[in-house]
Amino acid sequence: MRLRKKLAIAGISAGLVISTMQSASAADLIASGSSFANKYMVACKAGTGHNITYSSTGSGTGRSQFEAGTTDFGASDAATALATVTGKYMYIPFTGGPVGILYNNPAIKGKTLKLDATVIANIFKGAVTNWNDASIKELNPGLALPDKAITVVYRNASSGTSEGFTKYLNATVPTVWTKAGSSTFTSSAPTLPRNKKGAANSQVLVNTVKNSQYSIGYADISDASGIPGLAFASVKNQNGEYLAPTAATAGKFLAGFTTIASDVSGVAVDYTKVVAGGYNLSIFTYAIAPLAGGKKTTTNYAAVKDSVTYLISGCTKGAALGYSTLSGDLKTAALALAAKIG
Repeated sequence: MRLRKKLAIAGISAGLVISTMQSASAADLIASGSSFANKYMVACKAGTGHNITYSSTGSGTGRSQFEAGTTDFGASDAATALATVTGKYMYIPFTGGPVGILYNNPAIKGKTLKLDATVIANIFKGAVTNWNDASIKELNPGLALPDKAITVVYRNASSGTSEGFTKYLNATVPTVWTKAGSSTFTSSAPTLPRNKKGAANSQVLVNTVKNSQYSIGYADISDASGIPGLAFASVKNQNGEYLAPTAATAGKFLAGFTTIASDVSGVAVDYTKVVAGGYNLSIFTYAIAPLAGGKKTTTNYAAVKDSVTYLISGCTKGAALGYSTLSGDLKTAALALAAKIG
């Protein structure tokens, strides 16, 4: 009896020591960037074992803050070159997901709206301005589309989501969306819609669409899912299928990309790739990870390495939020880059 009591006390003491050691080794990290990946970061950051303060600023601001040395690492939906920290950073993919075309149209509430890249491009460049336009009606013969003007809601700051969205349009319908993709929507749009509203990040865009009847926008599905009055269009893929934006359909498309072009250029996504059951309008999110000698001299490289590694392979909460997990060769390549942090 005494022996069991002593062992129990010893076990409790050991547990306290381990707990204290884990607590003592936890580092405070500051990160910012992608609003697309905000819910993934919020859900997963506790599992890293470190105290991460993450600000959903948008990819462009996340990159700027990393360059300025005010964050330990960043998150971006586009692997855009950072000229002021050349040789001091890497872009490491850690998750991905679909960019959903969300809309607020009470006249077709509860119905499935179908769109293809041509119609999407024409809406977002202001060539299609009314919900009962012939091109929308042709794709949706069973819907009673209203005679209402379309309000386009777009990201008005530098945005990785905008870059993925506009690259997709330029790649799939280059004769309609004639300008190259850009992180700034207004720089990529061949022309701008007359009825339009700008939004600072994904969360603001979703709320703007929610509060603006007959509007349409683009955002990650985690921010808009389940909100009354909002719905996502089913988008025609390169295989001719109309698909809803989900973790599964995005994952099927993104699984076709298995290599990282370089430490600083990310994954080369071919939006014209034909993938049965794959949602082509999908993007990766990257950790902007520091190498030794970076701007923020107080960065705890070991803690950043722990955190990025966990975001790649440890967190299992993403799928339920609409994110796709890395797998196979791409996951192996991402983990190899994470091992180089510091």
